[in-house]
Amino acid sequence: MTHLFLLKDMPGHLAYLRDRFTTLDSRPTLEPLYIGLFGSSGAGKSTLLNTILGKRFFLPVSGTRTCTSCQVYVSVCRSKHYEAKIFLLSDEEWKEEVKNLVTLLENRHENSEIDGDLEHAIKVLKAIYGEGADEKSYEDLMRSKPVITIPPSRVITLKKTEAEDLANELDPYIRNQDGLEGVELVGNPQCSEQMRLWPLIKQVQVSLPPSDLVPEGVVFVDIPGTGDANKKRDEMWKESILQCTSIWIVADVERVFGAKAHEIMVQEAIKACQAGKCSDITFVITKMDKINVDEYLRSHPEASRDVSKRDAILGTKQDLKARKTRTLRERMKRNLPSDAEVLQKQELVFPVSAQEYWNPTVLRREDTEIVGLRAHIRKLYLDTKRSQLQDYMKEILVVFSLVDVYHSTHLSQNPSVNKDELDVFMSEKIQTLKKSAEVTFGHMDAPLINGVRSARMKYRRNIEKVFMQGKTSSGFHRTLKAVCVRKGVYVSRVFNRIDINNCLAEPIYADIGAMFANIFRKQALTRTSLQTSINEFSKEVKDKFMDFGKVTKKSELQCVSSFGWRVWSTL
Repeated sequence: MTHLFLLKDMPGHLAYLRDRFTTLDSRPTLEPLYIGLFGSSGAGKSTLLNTILGKRFFLPVSGTRTCTSCQVYVSVCRSKHYEAKIFLLSDEEWKEEVKNLVTLLENRHENSEIDGDLEHAIKVLKAIYGEGADEKSYEDLMRSKPVITIPPSRVITLKKTEAEDLANELDPYIRNQDGLEGVELVGNPQCSEQMRLWPLIKQVQVSLPPSDLVPEGVVFVDIPGTGDANKKRDEMWKESILQCTSIWIVADVERVFGAKAHEIMVQEAIKACQAGKCSDITFVITKMDKINVDEYLRSHPEASRDVSKRDAILGTKQDLKARKTRTLRERMKRNLPSDAEVLQKQELVFPVSAQEYWNPTVLRREDTEIVGLRAHIRKLYLDTKRSQLQDYMKEILVVFSLVDVYHSTHLSQNPSVNKDELDVFMSEKIQTLKKSAEVTFGHMDAPLINGVRSARMKYRRNIEKVFMQGKTSSGFHRTLKAVCVRKGVYVSRVFNRIDINNCLAEPIYADIGAMFANIFRKQALTRTSLQTSINEFSKEVKDKFMDFGKVTKKSELQCVSSFGWRVWSTL
């Protein structure tokens, strides 16, 4: 049968079947499960990930400052080695970055105030071009030779047999070098050069040998902060969020409530759920071992005066879990359909302590909830793989059903009549489905019009919220300039993420959110749900082909009726 796939001149229907088979054969049966660790600087994402993996100091950690400077993908594979690939910005991407940095630094001497954004821009240019780079024009920098060696392939590959060896070699590439740019390490010029590559690093992919702790096929994405000042890395930041099946919002126990960054993260996670790929939002509260007994007693006057630190931690953990679960669930209910998969989950919040997991001085290991998080990962993995296998089998059944129909129509006494009849029927039903879809999407018109009207009325007030952030900063005009250069979006080291586009469009999202969720819901369907029209189309097509099978009285079509056409009910 293989030779049939090599034929150049074949009927259109056979070519279609061939292409469907080829697509199924080339596509991996099980796609990776991406889990994004999404949190503010210093929240403990790398420490948490190391603990989940059972490798305490694999990714760089620090108790005092940000450690991870770029997106890091960590996965388990079948190799016996520990491997890493460091991807650098392309030449064009780097040129655009330099142009933006030079624009940001223009006229900076007119004001003596140097903010975090200016400091960062200066450090970036000095790291690649050396001292005095921040005083040069874009054209001069493009003519300058970098003071470090940049691999022509823009990819650096590391491979070790021991985790510690890879961790040591990987550390200079992914550790945040803020404050260390330009520092020469005495006796180790190679490490110094690796450290100075940090502005060029786009992302890092790390793979570990098989583990009993994490299933193969799970990919963790350590996502730093709320975006990146570099345009390309910020685009990847957005893409990685939409790529994730599960998003973990990681927060220090002392910053669980009220942090603006967390609000941005929750909103981005909800948008990912609305887009359809993400089905799980988990809030992880780190560093539970920091709970102080005296503080616990002040907030719990009814507690016993001789309460132990373990009981204080467990009591606080229970309170935080209940409060954060309630607020997170209420936030999601306002933006997601009531039958959304994430809203059906019982466990939304995990208060953990990686420190106590490794050195249990106060808590027992089961109290740290690290084991519970691993179980959460395994359940998510099994549920996702089961769903992927079901979808894959549905596609296989569709192809076999089409083969059966083609075979049966050509065995009948008058195949051309049968084919013409089916062609006419399918054309009519496809047109009916098209009209139903148009009516369904038409329900979006009213909220969309209202949203646009609301956005026009509120634009001044919304944009003033952005301007108010710089009320006490004389250098805010430079930040606004960077926002304009980057087409409305800039991640500032002083003012965090500024997204004027989203700010102006927020009233539109607010008005269309409920209708959008209703149109694309998969359960508890209504007349305005797109799936309702698809189900009606599927039932009518299935009934037609079953009637067709009874008329032809062919044994092959009996197989189609009992087996193949069951697939239509699953569309």
